[in-house]
Amino acid sequence: MDDHKGKVFLITGASSGIGEGIAVHMARCGASLSLTGRNEVNLETVKERCLKEGLSPEKILLSVGDISSREFRGSLVDQTIQTFGKLDVLVNNAGMAKSIEISKDTEENFDQIMDVNIKAAYFLTQKAIPYLKATKGCIINNSSVLSTCVIPEISENCVYSMTKAAMDAFTRNLAIELAPFGIRVNSVRPGITMSNLARHNITDEETFNKMMTKFGSENPSGRNGTPEDVANAVAFLASDKSSYITGQDIVIDGGRFVQY
Repeated sequence: MDDHKGKVFLITGASSGIGEGIAVHMARCGASLSLTGRNEVNLETVKERCLKEGLSPEKILLSVGDISSREFRGSLVDQTIQTFGKLDVLVNNAGMAKSIEISKDTEENFDQIMDVNIKAAYFLTQKAIPYLKATKGCIINNSSVLSTCVIPEISENCVYSMTKAAMDAFTRNLAIELAPFGIRVNSVRPGITMSNLARHNITDEETFNKMMTKFGSENPSGRNGTPEDVANAVAFLASDKSSYITGQDIVIDGGRFVQY
């Protein structure tokens, strides 16, 4: 989409999976990218992919750190503004999941997932709002179909699902609060997607492969989703073509959960 040239995107969780897919897609669209993730090696690999799409090195800023850290969040926005002079699009993509039944869960695990998936997005957004007001930019949050439904095969994701339901509420409330300032807020809700998050959540490779094959065969579209599927939706929601869309949750699942 040509209308992304000249725009500055801040993408969290960009070192793998859906975040990586969004970063590479937006590089293809000519946007300037502020990318953050915890894995420096992976983040450098994403940068190389963006360069191969034709993006010049000065249009890529990498920040390695933990998004749940207050200090890191503050420096992330500051560095983005210092480097590019503005911010047009904030993509709250970073997230983590851990399959565990409630009887075995711990407060430490609960707090970590809540901090990464919700608290970090909330306060990073707070920090970014003054700059988004200046550009009449937009915010795109990464939710999940698990915010409204349960997949029996991966039902031990209670805390993760809670955070994604909170993300949906965050999107709707923020859309109304920020509409007077010309800032749009939407979310994408991916279904089963072939990403590192899904892979890390199921440690046994044979189980993972069998489960993904099953999920793909059950989908009306005949396959599981890809990071590029999500990136296409993000590109649309960040574009001028969606200027009258705000407060919406866009489901990207190949039609699977229409059946439920």
